[in-house]
Amino acid sequence: MTPLNQEDQFAELVRLRRLFHRNPETGFTEFWTTARICEYLEPMNCSLMFGKDLQAALVEPERMEAQLNTKAYDQCLEKYPDDPWIPRFEGIPGVVVLFKGKKKGPRFGFRFDMDGLPIQEACAETHQPFKNGFASDTGNMHACGHDGHITLGLGLASLLSKNLEELSGEFYLLFQPGEEVLMGGRLYSKLGFIKDLDYFFSAHLGMSGPGMTSCGVSFFADKRLRVVFKGTSAHAGGAPHAGKNALLAACTAVNGLYGISRHSGGSSRINIGEFKSDNVVNIIPDHAEFELDLRAQTNPVMEYLLGRAENIIQGAALMQEVTHDIRFEAETETAPNSGEMVSEVRKACLDIGMKKEQILDRLQISGSEDATFIMNEVLRNGGKTTYIGIGSPSKGTHHNENFDIHEEDLPRGVNLLFQLAQNLSRTC
Repeated sequence: MTPLNQEDQFAELVRLRRLFHRNPETGFTEFWTTARICEYLEPMNCSLMFGKDLQAALVEPERMEAQLNTKAYDQCLEKYPDDPWIPRFEGIPGVVVLFKGKKKGPRFGFRFDMDGLPIQEACAETHQPFKNGFASDTGNMHACGHDGHITLGLGLASLLSKNLEELSGEFYLLFQPGEEVLMGGRLYSKLGFIKDLDYFFSAHLGMSGPGMTSCGVSFFADKRLRVVFKGTSAHAGGAPHAGKNALLAACTAVNGLYGISRHSGGSSRINIGEFKSDNVVNIIPDHAEFELDLRAQTNPVMEYLLGRAENIIQGAALMQEVTHDIRFEAETETAPNSGEMVSEVRKACLDIGMKKEQILDRLQISGSEDATFIMNEVLRNGGKTTYIGIGSPSKGTHHNENFDIHEEDLPRGVNLLFQLAQNLSRTC
């Protein structure tokens, strides 16, 4: 294999990470991000699938249409009128890259999410991106490490490109939009080649302790719902009996939802987010709505939570004689990590020089991930998969204005993924 110049590799990874950190784009608006990825990869010995070709590769291409943001795409075209790549996407963010080894072998998939969050980044000297001049000033922020994930993908691509003569198999790198809105993974799970993958891996920076690697990370399932109550307005003083109070129904539902009994089959979380009831004070409220977030350690516990939530919402509506509507917004599943792949990640960690005490076999976290849709699709078709946590100290927490990754951990992540590909390629 082509030897690495560690100093040059680190400098390039830092350059890439800071480039993407400075220009975050939210879910399904990652056009500039996709352009820079394609620009970087085009000179390599690979094929790129993007735009309409990417949409056509979906088993259900119409699902992509529902996620497209034409307004954001038009704004991006106006902002970067001389960019040669952005017009080629035709409003579709994301790209799939294929490297082919010299010999036939397994089919590999690696997923890298790309989107940022609508968070105003910290502007304090204690925040390294601001101090070093690469913080975002757009009102969006890479507050979950996806700038680092893109960098891992490009670093892996560079190593694959240089070593294809020594590798067996096909290597698909999925640069996926819309993870934070829990839609991109569901879409990408319907790419036609996913069912043919022998191995699939995704990774996340900032999990477990500094310098640690978790070989199999498990996530909570998540369902995000919008609940709407509609009643009848009436004069609050003159004829309150004639009104049907949607606000009271919503408040009753919120209290009931937070009171759902826990399930012995696993941990769970319940949260109410945005709550709206734009009614004048002297009128019985005829409209109220809120966002509901349900999370569960297992899919059966999620089914329990959802059933109880639906009953509580219906009951609150009946009490106040109002109508209700539960609208699905987004969801994720849980997905098991293949024991064999957990062992392979452990071996790869040792091969790149990590110590045994730096390696965790499994880690359960209460966050959620839409890569689980791809993992489950691979598992259903006989493939093997695991989700890798690359420990990195971070400032603040994920989804926080002070979030920052430890750039020194980028080479470890890239080299681990490449070592994993080498090891499994050699077994064919």
